[in-house]
Amino acid sequence: MNTFCTIITANYFPHALALYKSLKKFDREISLYVLVADREPLTEEHTEAGMKILRAYALEQYPLVEELYNKYAHIRMDFFRWSLKSVLMSYLLEKGFEKVLFVDCDIFFFNDYHFLFDALDQSDVILTPHWYNSNPVTNESGFIQLLNSGFFNAGFIGSNKKGLAALRWWANVCHYRMDERMESGMYVDQRYLDLLPLLFENVKILSHKGCNLGAGNYEECKRILVGNTLLIDGRYPVVFVHFYKSLIEQILKGYDPLLVPHFNKYKAVFEESGVPFRHFMGSLAKQLQPPVMIKLKWKLRIRTRIKGLLYSLAHKL
Repeated sequence: MNTFCTIITANYFPHALALYKSLKKFDREISLYVLVADREPLTEEHTEAGMKILRAYALEQYPLVEELYNKYAHIRMDFFRWSLKSVLMSYLLEKGFEKVLFVDCDIFFFNDYHFLFDALDQSDVILTPHWYNSNPVTNESGFIQLLNSGFFNAGFIGSNKKGLAALRWWANVCHYRMDERMESGMYVDQRYLDLLPLLFENVKILSHKGCNLGAGNYEECKRILVGNTLLIDGRYPVVFVHFYKSLIEQILKGYDPLLVPHFNKYKAVFEESGVPFRHFMGSLAKQLQPPVMIKLKWKLRIRTRIKGLLYSLAHKL
């Protein structure tokens, strides 16, 4: 028995609903466990049958939940929410699920995902790389971001029951510290994932570049239209996209045009809940004309690509 799970604050319930609708398209029987981290009221009138709502305070007797709440909730609710990922996955595995996939609530699926569960037949934990630019010559800022924020995106992780030891380790280090001091090698819950393949056996790094598409992987995960189908690097179908704010800005400003149809589909499904999507984008509408520095950055990106090509040719010679 398999399931997905996500964690939200109550006001982000429309995101979880859109996520579940994208999951249900490929499996009518799939469930999504939604853990609500804060104590705000939740409007559940549009809840789908396969969505299971859990409240963090109802899990206070489960290991670490109360301690994490007392340590982080009063500082920043996001810290508490992020620290609960491994706790929620462990809880579901111990409740009887064989395989659990955690996904951030602003993820949306466009193709069948069952191969992700299948990957957990041979591996205990699965991770998706950020796929940030790995060449400092072509994109120095992207390369530095890769080193600072970690190799793997904590918006997705999968585990079976044999991965419980890895999940418990992750929970404990999140309990140890949750902050964003990159100069100290710390970046909330995410940077810890770099250690999982070193500390635990059977941790699989997914090579499918159509998984967890985001703003930072524009260069390493090239969007290529083959016929009428968008393929990443010309071979990987788009499985799921992580629609966090920077990616949406990138799409709407015209820097990622081939993802426009995907964003429009996501937005349409999101707004079926009756909540206008713009409520979650703040002042984005005023920012659609990119400022001079952003325009310059993208011009420089083109120049650095040319520079990188010349560098590669010179290296071969």
